[in-house]
Amino acid sequence: MYLELWWFLTVPVFFAIGWITSRWDRKKNRGRKQTRLNDLEKLVLFLTEDNHNVAIKLLQGIIKDYERSFYLQKALGILFRRRGLFDRSIDIHAALLSVRKIEPSLKDSTLIELAKDYVGAGLYDRAYQALELVEGEDYKIQVLQLRLRINQRLKQWKLALETLEDLENYKEIKLQNLRIHFFCELIENGNVDYKEKLLEINSNHKRVKHLMLNQKTFPSDGGVFICNFCAAKFDDFFWKCHLCETWDSCEQLSCEKH
Repeated sequence: MYLELWWFLTVPVFFAIGWITSRWDRKKNRGRKQTRLNDLEKLVLFLTEDNHNVAIKLLQGIIKDYERSFYLQKALGILFRRRGLFDRSIDIHAALLSVRKIEPSLKDSTLIELAKDYVGAGLYDRAYQALELVEGEDYKIQVLQLRLRINQRLKQWKLALETLEDLENYKEIKLQNLRIHFFCELIENGNVDYKEKLLEINSNHKRVKHLMLNQKTFPSDGGVFICNFCAAKFDDFFWKCHLCETWDSCEQLSCEKH
């Protein structure tokens, strides 16, 4: 009887210990949540400031607590690509696609990111293969835009015209300025059959006039040329910026301005 009473008296003690432990755990969890919130706030700030190096390190630390977060992993891959670390970006996005249960929309969006990784790495055939796996109509425009970008990088101007037409039909718009440049590229490469079509589109376009005068070089009075879109500077005139790939963004700076 004495032993049973003794154990009965220990119940409040164990209860008190359990209560104190639970309070301590709650306090610890609140501290962890606050730390995570602070880290996420810092991450947003660094991304806003385009401080990608610090953002990557912070995001890698956050992911340790959220290893199954699809979106955080995907974001890390995008940041790696923006820093030019294409191999690491490819590894992350390819690993995400290996997840068994993945929603179709997430799969398509990740395939788009993987294709961008391949384009950045210069693996254009793999980029095409990734784009062919995209099934959702919501990503049709992005697929066509990436294909058009690849066609231009590879100077596949006939394919670029076909992709351009598909993009125009899908968006129900006309991108005649791009068509003019593609025609000019073909003509400059010896395909003169496009001259008549080129003149029908816009005979007053600056490049068309330059082409019809058979001028191989653009007149220059010294100085450098700058892209109005990305501010990159070059020694020679260009129709498309070699860095940001924007057409008709070239402006000549005088020697005094330079």
